[in-house]
Amino acid sequence: MPLYLKGLLLSAAGMLVISPDGLLVKLVQEADAFQIVFWRTLLAAIILFAVLAARRGPRVVRHVREMGTTGLLASAMIGVSNIAFVTAMTMTSVANTLVVLATLPLFSALIGLALIGERVRTRTWVAIALSFLGVVIIMSGSVGLGGGTLAGDLVALGIPLAMGAALVLLRKAGDRDTVPVVALGSLFSAVAVLPICDPWSVTTGDMIVIMTMGLVVTPLALSLYTSGARYIPAAEVALLALIETVLGPVWAWVGVGEVPPPLTLVGGALVVGAIAVNSVLALLRRPAGRATAPEDGG
Repeated sequence: MPLYLKGLLLSAAGMLVISPDGLLVKLVQEADAFQIVFWRTLLAAIILFAVLAARRGPRVVRHVREMGTTGLLASAMIGVSNIAFVTAMTMTSVANTLVVLATLPLFSALIGLALIGERVRTRTWVAIALSFLGVVIIMSGSVGLGGGTLAGDLVALGIPLAMGAALVLLRKAGDRDTVPVVALGSLFSAVAVLPICDPWSVTTGDMIVIMTMGLVVTPLALSLYTSGARYIPAAEVALLALIETVLGPVWAWVGVGEVPPPLTLVGGALVVGAIAVNSVLALLRRPAGRATAPEDGG
Protein backbone atom coordinates (compact mmCIF):
# COMPACT_ATOMS: atom_id res chain seq x y z
CA MET A 1 0.00 0.00 0.00
CA PRO A 2 1.40 3.47 -0.88
CA LEU A 3 2.47 5.41 2.21
CA TYR A 4 0.27 8.38 1.34
CA LEU A 5 -2.84 6.17 1.09
CA LYS A 6 -1.86 4.40 4.33
CA GLY A 7 -1.66 7.71 6.18
CA LEU A 8 -4.94 8.85 4.67
CA LEU A 9 -6.78 5.70 5.73
CA LEU A 10 -5.32 5.70 9.26
CA SER A 11 -6.33 9.29 9.98
CA ALA A 12 -9.74 8.93 8.33
CA ALA A 13 -10.46 5.85 10.45
CA GLY A 14 -9.52 7.80 13.58
CA MET A 15 -12.01 10.55 12.75
CA LEU A 16 -14.76 8.02 12.05
CA VAL A 17 -14.19 6.44 15.47
CA ILE A 18 -14.21 9.77 17.32
CA SER A 19 -17.18 11.31 15.47
CA PRO A 20 -19.73 10.34 18.21
CA ASP A 21 -17.50 11.83 20.94
CA GLY A 22 -19.46 15.08 21.12
CA LEU A 23 -22.69 13.16 21.61
CA LEU A 24 -21.09 11.09 24.39
CA VAL A 25 -20.00 14.26 26.22
CA LYS A 26 -23.55 15.61 25.95
CA LEU A 27 -24.94 12.35 27.36
CA VAL A 28 -23.06 12.92 30.63
CA GLN A 29 -25.74 14.22 33.01
CA GLU A 30 -24.02 15.54 36.15
CA ALA A 31 -20.20 15.37 35.87
CA ASP A 32 -18.52 18.67 35.05
CA ALA A 33 -15.96 19.24 32.28
CA PHE A 34 -12.90 18.62 34.46
CA GLN A 35 -14.30 15.39 35.89
CA ILE A 36 -14.95 14.18 32.34
CA VAL A 37 -11.45 15.18 31.24
CA PHE A 38 -9.84 13.43 34.20
CA TRP A 39 -11.49 10.04 33.79
CA ARG A 40 -11.63 10.14 29.98
CA THR A 41 -7.93 10.82 29.61
CA LEU A 42 -6.71 8.79 32.60
CA LEU A 43 -8.50 5.70 31.30
CA ALA A 44 -7.17 6.34 27.79
CA ALA A 45 -3.63 6.63 29.18
CA ILE A 46 -3.99 3.36 31.11
CA ILE A 47 -5.23 1.52 28.01
CA LEU A 48 -2.50 2.93 25.76
CA PHE A 49 0.33 2.24 28.21
CA ALA A 50 -1.03 -1.30 28.64
CA VAL A 51 -0.95 -1.75 24.85
CA LEU A 52 2.63 -0.47 24.77
CA ALA A 53 3.65 -2.80 27.59
CA ALA A 54 2.09 -5.76 25.79
CA ARG A 55 3.83 -4.88 22.54
CA ARG A 56 7.23 -3.85 23.86
CA GLY A 57 7.59 -5.86 27.07
CA PRO A 58 10.55 -4.79 29.19
CA ARG A 59 11.59 -2.26 26.49
CA VAL A 60 8.49 -0.14 27.02
CA VAL A 61 10.22 2.55 29.14
CA ARG A 62 13.03 2.87 26.62
CA HIS A 63 10.47 3.06 23.80
CA VAL A 64 8.66 5.95 25.49
CA ARG A 65 11.94 7.78 26.09
CA GLU A 66 12.82 7.46 22.41
CA MET A 67 10.03 9.88 21.52
CA GLY A 68 12.46 12.65 22.54
CA THR A 69 11.83 16.34 23.13
CA THR A 70 9.75 16.71 19.98
CA GLY A 71 7.45 13.90 21.07
CA LEU A 72 7.22 15.36 24.57
CA LEU A 73 6.11 18.71 23.17
CA ALA A 74 3.57 16.96 20.94
CA SER A 75 2.23 15.15 24.02
CA ALA A 76 1.80 18.45 25.85
CA MET A 77 -0.15 19.87 22.90
CA ILE A 78 -2.40 16.78 22.78
CA GLY A 79 -3.00 17.25 26.51
CA VAL A 80 -4.11 20.85 25.98
CA SER A 81 -6.34 19.77 23.10
CA ASN A 82 -7.99 17.08 25.26
CA ILE A 83 -8.90 19.64 27.92
CA ALA A 84 -10.12 22.24 25.43
CA PHE A 85 -12.30 19.72 23.56
CA VAL A 86 -14.30 18.52 26.55
CA THR A 87 -14.53 21.99 28.10
CA ALA A 88 -15.81 23.50 24.85
CA MET A 89 -18.36 20.72 24.44
CA THR A 90 -19.83 21.56 27.87
CA MET A 91 -19.85 25.32 27.20
CA THR A 92 -21.21 25.52 23.66
CA SER A 93 -22.98 23.29 21.15
CA VAL A 94 -21.48 20.23 19.49
CA ALA A 95 -21.99 21.86 16.08
CA ASN A 96 -20.17 25.05 17.09
CA THR A 97 -17.28 23.14 18.63
CA LEU A 98 -16.81 20.88 15.63
CA VAL A 99 -17.06 23.65 13.06
CA VAL A 100 -14.42 25.65 14.92
CA LEU A 101 -12.39 22.43 15.01
CA ALA A 102 -12.63 22.39 11.21
CA THR A 103 -10.03 25.18 11.15
CA LEU A 104 -7.48 22.55 12.25
CA PRO A 105 -5.99 22.09 8.75
CA LEU A 106 -5.58 25.82 8.43
CA PHE A 107 -3.70 26.18 11.69
CA SER A 108 -1.66 23.10 10.80
CA ALA A 109 -0.68 24.71 7.51
CA LEU A 110 0.43 27.93 9.22
CA ILE A 111 2.31 26.15 12.01
CA GLY A 112 3.86 23.69 9.54
CA LEU A 113 5.12 26.56 7.39
CA ALA A 114 6.58 28.33 10.41
CA LEU A 115 8.20 25.33 12.14
CA ILE A 116 9.26 22.90 9.40
CA GLY A 117 8.88 24.83 6.16
CA GLU A 118 5.96 22.84 4.72
CA ARG A 119 4.78 25.31 2.08
CA VAL A 120 1.11 25.55 1.16
CA ARG A 121 -0.56 26.12 -2.21
CA THR A 122 -2.46 29.33 -2.97
CA ARG A 123 -5.79 27.51 -2.94
CA THR A 124 -5.18 26.51 0.67
CA TRP A 125 -4.62 30.13 1.71
CA VAL A 126 -7.97 30.95 0.05
CA ALA A 127 -9.54 28.17 2.12
CA ILE A 128 -7.94 29.69 5.22
CA ALA A 129 -9.58 33.06 4.59
CA LEU A 130 -13.00 31.55 3.86
CA SER A 131 -12.85 29.28 6.90
CA PHE A 132 -11.99 32.11 9.27
CA LEU A 133 -14.97 34.01 7.85
CA GLY A 134 -17.09 30.97 8.68
CA VAL A 135 -15.82 30.96 12.25
CA VAL A 136 -16.67 34.67 12.57
CA ILE A 137 -20.22 33.90 11.41
CA ILE A 138 -20.54 31.09 13.98
CA MET A 139 -19.34 33.34 16.79
CA SER A 140 -21.66 36.16 15.76
CA GLY A 141 -24.51 33.67 16.11
CA SER A 142 -23.31 32.80 19.58
CA VAL A 143 -23.40 36.45 20.65
CA GLY A 144 -26.59 37.58 18.98
CA LEU A 145 -28.85 34.59 18.45
CA GLY A 146 -28.01 32.15 21.21
CA GLY A 147 -26.23 29.57 19.06
CA GLY A 148 -23.96 28.37 21.84
CA THR A 149 -21.75 30.72 23.86
CA LEU A 150 -18.93 32.98 22.77
CA ALA A 151 -16.74 31.78 25.65
CA GLY A 152 -17.26 28.17 24.58
CA ASP A 153 -16.43 29.00 20.97
CA LEU A 154 -13.22 30.74 22.05
CA VAL A 155 -12.23 27.73 24.17
CA ALA A 156 -12.91 25.57 21.12
CA LEU A 157 -10.29 27.54 19.18
CA GLY A 158 -7.71 26.04 21.54
CA ILE A 159 -8.38 22.61 20.00
CA PRO A 160 -7.13 23.33 16.45
CA LEU A 161 -4.28 25.47 17.76
CA ALA A 162 -2.96 22.75 20.08
CA MET A 163 -3.69 19.77 17.82
CA GLY A 164 -2.27 21.59 14.80
CA ALA A 165 0.99 22.09 16.68
CA ALA A 166 0.97 18.43 17.74
CA LEU A 167 0.52 17.20 14.16
CA VAL A 168 3.36 19.37 12.91
CA LEU A 169 5.65 18.14 15.69
CA LEU A 170 4.76 14.52 14.87
CA ARG A 171 5.45 15.24 11.21
CA LYS A 172 8.84 16.65 12.21
CA ALA A 173 9.61 13.53 14.27
CA GLY A 174 9.20 11.34 11.17
CA ASP A 175 8.14 7.68 10.96
CA ARG A 176 7.87 6.87 14.66
CA ASP A 177 5.26 5.17 16.79
CA THR A 178 2.75 7.81 17.93
CA VAL A 179 1.09 5.71 20.65
CA PRO A 180 3.56 6.85 23.38
CA VAL A 181 2.86 10.48 22.44
CA VAL A 182 -0.91 10.04 22.70
CA ALA A 183 -0.59 8.02 25.93
CA LEU A 184 1.59 10.65 27.61
CA GLY A 185 -0.64 13.46 26.33
CA SER A 186 -3.64 11.76 27.91
CA LEU A 187 -1.76 11.42 31.19
CA PHE A 188 -0.80 15.11 31.06
CA SER A 189 -4.49 16.04 30.75
CA ALA A 190 -5.53 13.95 33.74
CA VAL A 191 -2.74 15.31 35.95
CA ALA A 192 -3.43 18.91 34.90
CA VAL A 193 -7.13 18.87 35.90
CA LEU A 194 -6.84 16.72 39.03
CA PRO A 195 -6.20 19.66 41.43
CA ILE A 196 -9.38 21.43 40.25
CA CYS A 197 -11.87 18.57 40.15
CA ASP A 198 -13.47 15.96 42.38
CA PRO A 199 -13.18 12.71 40.39
CA TRP A 200 -14.76 10.52 43.07
CA SER A 201 -18.21 12.13 42.98
CA VAL A 202 -19.07 11.02 39.43
CA THR A 203 -22.31 9.00 39.29
CA THR A 204 -22.44 5.43 37.99
CA GLY A 205 -24.45 6.44 34.92
CA ASP A 206 -22.00 9.16 33.96
CA MET A 207 -19.05 6.86 34.59
CA ILE A 208 -20.41 4.31 32.10
CA VAL A 209 -20.51 6.98 29.38
CA ILE A 210 -17.06 8.31 30.32
CA MET A 211 -15.61 4.78 30.32
CA THR A 212 -16.91 4.32 26.78
CA MET A 213 -14.94 7.40 25.78
CA GLY A 214 -11.84 6.66 27.83
CA LEU A 215 -11.45 2.93 27.23
CA VAL A 216 -12.50 2.73 23.57
CA VAL A 217 -13.20 5.90 21.61
CA THR A 218 -10.40 8.25 22.69
CA PRO A 219 -7.38 5.91 22.69
CA LEU A 220 -8.33 4.17 19.45
CA ALA A 221 -9.29 7.34 17.60
CA LEU A 222 -6.29 9.46 18.60
CA SER A 223 -3.82 6.63 17.97
CA LEU A 224 -5.18 6.09 14.45
CA TYR A 225 -5.50 9.78 13.65
CA THR A 226 -2.04 10.87 14.75
CA SER A 227 -0.45 7.88 13.00
CA GLY A 228 -1.35 9.50 9.69
CA ALA A 229 1.13 12.30 10.41
CA ARG A 230 3.95 9.77 9.99
CA TYR A 231 3.22 9.49 6.26
CA ILE A 232 1.57 12.68 4.95
CA PRO A 233 1.91 16.43 5.60
CA ALA A 234 0.32 17.76 8.78
CA ALA A 235 -2.09 20.05 6.91
CA GLU A 236 -3.44 17.10 4.93
CA VAL A 237 -3.84 14.93 8.03
CA ALA A 238 -5.74 17.82 9.58
CA LEU A 239 -8.10 18.03 6.60
CA LEU A 240 -9.53 14.69 7.68
CA ALA A 241 -10.88 16.34 10.84
CA LEU A 242 -13.75 17.34 8.54
CA ILE A 243 -15.16 13.85 9.00
CA GLU A 244 -15.87 14.63 12.65
CA THR A 245 -17.10 18.11 11.77
CA VAL A 246 -19.69 16.67 9.40
CA LEU A 247 -20.76 13.63 11.43
CA GLY A 248 -20.52 15.06 14.98
CA PRO A 249 -23.54 17.41 14.78
CA VAL A 250 -25.53 14.63 13.09
CA TRP A 251 -24.86 12.31 16.05
CA ALA A 252 -25.85 15.12 18.47
CA TRP A 253 -29.03 15.86 16.51
CA VAL A 254 -30.04 12.19 16.45
CA GLY A 255 -28.92 11.38 20.00
CA VAL A 256 -29.93 14.40 22.08
CA GLY A 257 -32.01 16.50 19.69
CA GLU A 258 -29.46 19.34 19.53
CA VAL A 259 -30.52 21.13 16.33
CA PRO A 260 -27.75 23.43 15.00
CA PRO A 261 -28.86 27.11 14.85
CA PRO A 262 -29.06 28.82 11.42
CA LEU A 263 -25.84 30.84 11.66
CA THR A 264 -23.91 27.75 12.76
CA LEU A 265 -25.17 26.00 9.62
CA VAL A 266 -24.19 28.95 7.41
CA GLY A 267 -20.74 29.33 8.95
CA GLY A 268 -20.27 25.58 9.04
CA ALA A 269 -21.15 25.23 5.36
CA LEU A 270 -18.58 27.88 4.50
CA VAL A 271 -15.84 26.26 6.58
CA VAL A 272 -16.56 22.72 5.43
CA GLY A 273 -17.02 23.74 1.79
CA ALA A 274 -13.77 25.71 1.63
CA ILE A 275 -11.67 22.98 3.20
CA ALA A 276 -13.38 20.13 1.35
CA VAL A 277 -12.81 21.75 -2.07
CA ASN A 278 -9.18 22.42 -1.18
CA SER A 279 -8.77 18.81 -0.06
CA VAL A 280 -10.26 17.35 -3.23
CA LEU A 281 -8.12 19.57 -5.46
CA ALA A 282 -5.00 18.60 -3.53
CA LEU A 283 -5.73 14.89 -3.89
CA LEU A 284 -6.55 15.17 -7.60
CA ARG A 285 -3.37 17.10 -8.44
CA ARG A 286 -0.93 15.19 -6.23
CA PRO A 287 1.85 13.57 -8.30
CA ALA A 288 2.30 9.86 -7.56
CA GLY A 289 5.95 10.30 -6.65
CA ARG A 290 5.44 12.98 -3.99
CA ALA A 291 3.35 11.13 -1.47
CA THR A 292 5.11 12.59 1.52
CA ALA A 293 6.75 15.72 0.12
CA PRO A 294 5.68 19.18 1.31
CA GLU A 295 3.44 21.11 -1.05
CA ASP A 296 4.91 24.02 -2.93
CA GLY A 297 3.47 27.49 -2.93
CA GLY A 298 2.03 27.53 -6.46
